[in-house]
Amino acid sequence: MRYFPLLLCALATSAFAPAQSQRDDLTPLVIAYTTTVSQDKKSLEIEVVVENLARPTLHLAMPNWTPGAYGIRRFGERVGDLRVVGAGGRALAVTQMDFQTWSIDTSGVSRIQASYRVPASSGWRGQDPDADSEITGVRINGPSTYVYVPGAKGLPVTSRYRLPKGWKVANGLLPTADPMVRRAKDYDTFIDAPGILGIYQERSFSVNGTDFRCVYFENAQEYDFDLDAFTAIVEEIVVNQGQLFGSFPFADYWFLFHIPGGGGLEHLNSTSIGLSADAQRRDPEAGASVTSHEFFHAWNVKRIRPVTLGPFEYQHENYTGNLWVSEGWTSYFGELTLVRTGILTPDEYLAHLAGVISREQSKVRRKEHSVYWASRSGWHRDQPDETEPRVDYYGKGEMLGALIDLKMRHETGNRVSLNDFMRFCNRWFAERGVGFEEGDVERACTAISNYDFGEFFARHVLGTMDPPLAECFAYAGVDYTQEVIPCGFPFSLRGSRVGGRRGQEPAEGMPKPGEQILAVDGVDWTDANGVLRRHQPGDEVLLRLKDGDEERELAVTLAAKETVIASLKFRQNPSLEQLAIREAWLASVE
Repeated sequence: MRYFPLLLCALATSAFAPAQSQRDDLTPLVIAYTTTVSQDKKSLEIEVVVENLARPTLHLAMPNWTPGAYGIRRFGERVGDLRVVGAGGRALAVTQMDFQTWSIDTSGVSRIQASYRVPASSGWRGQDPDADSEITGVRINGPSTYVYVPGAKGLPVTSRYRLPKGWKVANGLLPTADPMVRRAKDYDTFIDAPGILGIYQERSFSVNGTDFRCVYFENAQEYDFDLDAFTAIVEEIVVNQGQLFGSFPFADYWFLFHIPGGGGLEHLNSTSIGLSADAQRRDPEAGASVTSHEFFHAWNVKRIRPVTLGPFEYQHENYTGNLWVSEGWTSYFGELTLVRTGILTPDEYLAHLAGVISREQSKVRRKEHSVYWASRSGWHRDQPDETEPRVDYYGKGEMLGALIDLKMRHETGNRVSLNDFMRFCNRWFAERGVGFEEGDVERACTAISNYDFGEFFARHVLGTMDPPLAECFAYAGVDYTQEVIPCGFPFSLRGSRVGGRRGQEPAEGMPKPGEQILAVDGVDWTDANGVLRRHQPGDEVLLRLKDGDEERELAVTLAAKETVIASLKFRQNPSLEQLAIREAWLASVE
């Protein structure tokens, strides 16, 4: 009997031995990327080295979407010539599991080297130079470029670059002693740092010890607008928004400006923005709005974020009902920054807000669904069979941001505002590294103002009732009126641009999504409502359209739908309370 425990011990050891041999090594993986620009500069050759392996298989996956751009993109289909080798260059078996995931046989292998190729882009959103043009730089979008190891996204990453002679690297990753090597604390941070690899112009400034870089890239290397003047405008925006929050949440920040282009995308300590050289020559402030919007995102959505938006799940939709705050309130504060810095006059700002309200109140489907629903369905907002636009979480969110801000000021005797909401959320969520839950926006508005916003949110955020525009703007001594015209354009609008997703095929006789409307019947777009006043449903108007550097004319037939023309005007004799709210609203970050 004395040998029985020894026998049990031996059996236990024998039973556990095979299982133990199948367990992953507890030593963390070491992951490093190398990005090589191909000889013809039209593709990127990516190498991924993974070390400290102790498992029979390893998966590699490509993201399916880009954070900030809410749509499934199937980036795995961009990957070409994938090859994986182990020690001594021995090829390893690779099985493609679906369009975005590959399984690698790593039995007995402690280190692998995977290599593949993806297309490179020199332009902004497909605006690449002519085939005969010399390529002087390429853009890097992380999610469409770099695979990851599922289960290991939280590990540090090293990134090395091999570039043509004379090219440099511009991105927000951590620098090292080698200018061609950068680091990131994890995969999410790595791919959230877009880059320009090439020849570019750079301007820099510092605010309270934080460094900011403005990188300007134009493949033609012309740069024929005043870079210094625009950089000074960028600095004004940075200073004002930094004052609102009291500090910057990063060690340095990179503005990556691409010429030509339009629009932008936010990142943790950088933003990628397209600029029009023609527009910048006409007006150095032309790119101020998009720059202000994208920079405010460094707080709102990148750090003050819905709980579903980080850490990211890259294979499927990440749903939230709060894009009306993450995007809409970013638009609100983006434009408010411009009037607070003097880039916009107060009258110009009211005209901007009136335009936003006009677009949203003109939507015949605005009573079908709420702005909360629009946020939840943002992944599917561009439906090819829909002829009428949905509620826009950008525009409706910006409108509601203004109303909630004014409501807070009124109910608290001008002591509390949406500025305080942003600072509260920055301390409570961003600085603690956590996201907010779906109902936290309403709770925070109520908590900081001591005014119950439950009914407001039920009616105008979760519900579809038209918001109290005249009532709320009156708090700041601003009169709201609206006019209704019985005809409108037969397509959706986002500002002066045609709505819908770029690349989407337009209906016959319709402009393309993303095209800018320059004029209607020869009248500048800024007076398009004046043109509509002179027309009826069924009348034909001539549009002058612009897409990139190309312009064209297109005749369209006006639809039988109501167009609301909103107007906001400063009251000539406001009360002292109204005047105090107005001045604090438009001038102060306190």
